[in-house]
Amino acid sequence: MSCFLNRKFMDSTLSLKKRVLFVDDETALLDLYRAVFDEDGNQWEVSFAPDASQALDLMGKEPMDVLVSDMRMPGMSGAQLLQETMKRHPKTSRLIMSGYADAEQIAQCLGATHQFIAKPFELGVLRGTIGRVCALDSWLLDEKLRSLVSQLRNLPSLPSLYFRIIDALSAPDTSIEEIGKIIASDPSMTAKILQLVNSAFFGIARRIANPVEAVQFLGVGRVRSLVLSLHVFSRFDQARFKNFSIEQVWKHSISTGAVAQKIGRQQKMERAALEETYVAGMLHDIGKVMLAASLPDEYERALAMVKTEGLTLLQAEQEVFGSTHAQVGAYLLGLWGLPITIVEAVAFHHEPSQSGVQEFSPLTAVHAASALEHHIREAKPGVVEIPVDREYLTKLDLADRLKGWREAAEEALSETA
Repeated sequence: MSCFLNRKFMDSTLSLKKRVLFVDDETALLDLYRAVFDEDGNQWEVSFAPDASQALDLMGKEPMDVLVSDMRMPGMSGAQLLQETMKRHPKTSRLIMSGYADAEQIAQCLGATHQFIAKPFELGVLRGTIGRVCALDSWLLDEKLRSLVSQLRNLPSLPSLYFRIIDALSAPDTSIEEIGKIIASDPSMTAKILQLVNSAFFGIARRIANPVEAVQFLGVGRVRSLVLSLHVFSRFDQARFKNFSIEQVWKHSISTGAVAQKIGRQQKMERAALEETYVAGMLHDIGKVMLAASLPDEYERALAMVKTEGLTLLQAEQEVFGSTHAQVGAYLLGLWGLPITIVEAVAFHHEPSQSGVQEFSPLTAVHAASALEHHIREAKPGVVEIPVDREYLTKLDLADRLKGWREAAEEALSETA
């Protein structure tokens, strides 16, 4: 697929070298990283430090684009190093490498971590992850957005539970029961998923009591996206807000995922694309949650501007933050390493014409689904209709599909009412 976002990602790392700092107390690993990244000398400018103290000294002398630290080190741990880096060098992307056994430590440094790299890993995966982070930075060069993201102290990292599910699915003989057991290993996530699957959203006649049954009913694709969504939404404190409803955003996200998938099926999307469409629909508004959770006073001000000045939410966010929830959400998902089509759908779900996409894609489905879901609920107090970009659909020769998509949306929303 040819699109603006893909071109930016492909071209971004070819122009300027990115400065990357590796921190690990095992010199053999540093030597290995040096050998691997020296092969791409025209792309990377790599530095190395055996401990956190020397790493901070190096960053004090020369700013780094990316910091990659091991978790377990003598003296200052990797988690502490990332926390300190966030304070001193907020524009540096922060990655941490750790095994699943360090889950408690990982949880403690989520706010300072942009990407968690699970051990063991292949060097190609490490290089790809760093390349993706650098490419994302090059795509999102807007200084206001970079500055805004650096202020988000509640910026979540990709949950380790998600890695475990992905790792299990890479094995050809993984069963639904095994995925259910992985979910069951996290009591908090288990409770949230069971609460959701037994809610009115899915209209199940009987009560589902264990995570294996939940996975069987929802499907692995939905469970994976729920792990990501619940991880982000659970970090929000509703008590701090008067004008922002996390429940409303959550319901809209679930509904948008369901509607987008219905639209995708109508367009005869392949299975993998359908899953990406559902995930993108579920996650398309996480930027709202991130902004509201990290900068509550500012977000309340943006919401007030919508009511008092007649601005759209995007216009108000731009006025207050210099950026929008769509851009912030896309930034996070790019750091998480989600497929480019998902990042693209989140980035442009309000303004698909700016994406350069010339064919039906997850972006198309999510844009239409979000707008239609808002439109169907428009009679409810506090719900502002988001218009469908008919010009965009006309350019894609899809305008005549809108009526069928609305019918699909009404069907999907009636199923989750």
